[in-house]
Amino acid sequence: MKAMHFLAVTGLALSLVATAATTDEAGELKARQQAAHKERLQQKQERKLAITEAQKTFREFTRELKLDYQQQLQDVETEWQLKQVEFNADHASHIASAEADYKKKLSALVMNPSNTLDEQTLARLQEQNKAYADELFGLRKLAAEELQRELIAIEKRKNALLKERDQIALEKASALGLTDKYTPILATPIGDSLTAREEKWNEKEISNVTRIMEQNQKYLSEYKTGEALRKWELDNVREDFRLTWEQNAEEHALDSENLLYNSFLVQGSQRAEFDQQQFMDKMAEFEKQKQLIKIKYQKIRDQNRIKRSAQRKKILLQ
Repeated sequence: MKAMHFLAVTGLALSLVATAATTDEAGELKARQQAAHKERLQQKQERKLAITEAQKTFREFTRELKLDYQQQLQDVETEWQLKQVEFNADHASHIASAEADYKKKLSALVMNPSNTLDEQTLARLQEQNKAYADELFGLRKLAAEELQRELIAIEKRKNALLKERDQIALEKASALGLTDKYTPILATPIGDSLTAREEKWNEKEISNVTRIMEQNQKYLSEYKTGEALRKWELDNVREDFRLTWEQNAEEHALDSENLLYNSFLVQGSQRAEFDQQQFMDKMAEFEKQKQLIKIKYQKIRDQNRIKRSAQRKKILLQ
């Protein structure tokens, strides 16, 4: 009986000892987990402070950098404006002289009493007038092309300065760590596996690191995409110029013929063979064709505007 009682007491004592040991182990495990959590919080706070300071330094640096390059860009722009004024004055004088010659030639065609208004004569006069008008149009286009080349050259100089500025900014960002890929501060198992709290921490930390990198990209986007964006814009300037002069050429062909008919309309009432209604109908047709040309090119420009909006967004997302 005594032996059985001894065994029961001994078993209870051993059970109490095992329970106490298990409780101690659980307490130690929890303490280690809490210590690890505290360390992660400290690391996260240190990272936050470092990034905030880096971003502040970068903003201040780029503000001063932009001011410095803005003055250089303004000097180039002032040079261009002065050159443009001189260029326009020189070419305006030359074109004005050519316009005066054209008007004299057109007047001679219209006022020549030997020119009847039959279809054969009108066709010949139109051909002569077109040659005169084409010569004048060619001078205007050459002047515009020369000015366009100067503009492109100026824009390239500006772009070179901006590329230099962007490179300096990106080098500074790299030195500050803003281009780094941050490693998430993840919890690792202490014990058999991660706790629910640790799993939640890891999910949030991965998301947080992604957000930080996206935020840094916003600071750097202007400098990373600047060169591609400026090249794209310069290509658009070239395309717009080409489109403008395509439209000008089509309108010019109508305008030169219209001007001839309008001149006959003014002078033709003195001629017995003059058919005013026929001339009026012809001029109405000119106006209709000119409106169709405007509609055609406005459609192209509207389409380009929509396409370019999408293209710009795509470049900025690179």
